[in-house]
Amino acid sequence: MRLLTFASALLPYCVLAKQTLSSRQNSCDTYAVSGISGGFTEKVSVDFTSAQSGGNAANFLSQYGLSISDYNVASTPIAHDFIPGNVLLGNGVLQLKVSSYGGSGSVKSAEVVTDDTFTYASVRTVLKSSTTPGVCEGNFFYLSDTQETDIEILTSTTLTGNQYVPAGVWTTNQATVEGGAETTDNVEFTFDPSQDFHEYRIDWSPSATAFYIDGTQINKFSENVPWESGHWIWNVWSSDDPYWSNGPPTADSITEIRSIELYKGYISTTSGTVCNV
Repeated sequence: MRLLTFASALLPYCVLAKQTLSSRQNSCDTYAVSGISGGFTEKVSVDFTSAQSGGNAANFLSQYGLSISDYNVASTPIAHDFIPGNVLLGNGVLQLKVSSYGGSGSVKSAEVVTDDTFTYASVRTVLKSSTTPGVCEGNFFYLSDTQETDIEILTSTTLTGNQYVPAGVWTTNQATVEGGAETTDNVEFTFDPSQDFHEYRIDWSPSATAFYIDGTQINKFSENVPWESGHWIWNVWSSDDPYWSNGPPTADSITEIRSIELYKGYISTTSGTVCNV
């Protein structure tokens, strides 16, 4: 009875603490990002740590305004299909799968995309790269081939390059005019990205795109910066292209995402309560 009385007495304080925490979490009018003039008014936090293996990935993602893609890409020399069945929930993670290639047909791949479109954002994705060679892992903004900015990991050349593709992670602004030159650079890893989770981040503003790994800036481009609204995309795929993805994989490839933090709703001047993020 004393335990019940104590718990009853404690309950109002627990509720108050929860309300106070919720108030703190929702008290930001503007999210300010270092290096960006202005800020963002919206925050989307996707935490997969509560996910359970075998759960419904589509339902889980829909809570956060994310959808699973289902379409074909006529890539060469082998086409690839983004199929819903290759987007899975694992224990505490989202899994993006490229299926082992059987020698005919397209490569079964996976993609997740934001439902809404926006202009400018700061997107931080905590992921562990696949150990299987022959896959391109993409995390990027996309409207068209002339409005795109990417972070991409190529699992065949992550740590060691080949005659066509140097080692490292790729950061790119696609050319904003047809036939123009893209702005791109690859940066060598100082760790094996398939052995642990790391945060990959793009800060996209009117003046530049900045690329970070684990909070350290690895590149910043002021050329070919996109300016139109589009979707954010996370995908994994292979096309057997020796000049890019290599592959196709001879075993199932799994890329794991633990969390996504997305700031959008860009404003040029901060207002109200400003939170630095």
